Amino acid sequence: MKRENHEALTFLGTVMIIYGLIYALLGTLSLTETIMGVLPGHEQKEIIIIILSYTITLISVICGIMSIKGKYKNAKIISIFLAAIGLISLIYTQLAQDMFNSFDCIAIVLSAGIFYLTLLAEKKHVEFLKAQKQKKQKNVKKKKTTKTTTKKEK
Repeated sequence: MKRENHEALTFLGTVMIIYGLIYALLGTLSLTETIMGVLPGHEQKEIIIIILSYTITLISVICGIMSIKGKYKNAKIISIFLAAIGLISLIYTQLAQDMFNSFDCIAIVLSAGIFYLTLLAEKKHVEFLKAQKQKKQKNVKKKKTTKTTTKKEK
């Protein structure tokens, strides 16, 4: 079976995994005050922002793995959840720190891309299964008509 849009999902899944690992690394470095000014709220150790950012990193890695494996339904659900958490984090950071967190925005954009590609892939997969089912039904009908004609000829 050829999977439609699987190459694009694999690419976005790989990007999502790399994004999650970089976000986790930068968040950890910001918490230890090795780097400053990269992620708003981490230097002040605001716990809600930290929890939201590590939740985004974890979910993005999981979403990336599901996209690479071709688990369309799971990737679609996880991408919706990731976009919601990213939006919550983006709004909370804007309200609490009066700063824009571009990493949360990237999470929203990547999860929207994965969601769109999984929708397309699911549609193509359903069409493919319907076509296979119809093909099998035609083959079964041909075999039945061939058997009945050979019996009548005898």
